[in-house]
Amino acid sequence: GKHASGSGNTECAPCGAGKFASNMGQVDCVDARKGHYVDAEGATKERECEAGTYASALGSRECVAANAGFFVDEKGADGQTPCNAGEFSEDTGNEECSRCPAGTFSKAASPSCTSCDAGESSNEGSSSCEECPAGRAKGAGEGECEECMKGSYAEKGASECLSAEPGYFVKSDGASDQEQCPAG
Repeated sequence: GKHASGSGNTECAPCGAGKFASNMGQVDCVDARKGHYVDAEGATKERECEAGTYASALGSRECVAANAGFFVDEKGADGQTPCNAGEFSEDTGNEECSRCPAGTFSKAASPSCTSCDAGESSNEGSSSCEECPAGRAKGAGEGECEECMKGSYAEKGASECLSAEPGYFVKSDGASDQEQCPAG
């Protein structure tokens, strides 16, 4: 943890934070490597950053927590990785990202998922939403497009199932249109 550079020294000086001296008689202190840190004076070794944190510079005094929307999944990292599209991480210091639930989506490096609009849905882990197919509908928010029941129908991209109008009927689940009652 100490060094003596130059000649005529009367004592050895401790290495400052971010540097260390691991050998006796060391002339100069050594910077902590990327992905490592030294948080106190007089250190004899560097310490590895924990998962969820990183140190991108030489001579770091501390590790930095991964930002929201990013993660660090291993010890000794010198950078953070953005979450993939369809994933998110709300907090700092994450070791992994979570998949967006059905009915939501995200772009890469997102701290949260965005709900699909009414008439749209998505599968878990999606990067975009798609219109509900005919015969299914969904309001705004999380969730999947729900099949319309007998007596109701929905066109593609519908936010709700519509009841059959007077003079019309719908005889099956998942219908995309209503049928006119026959004469007689």
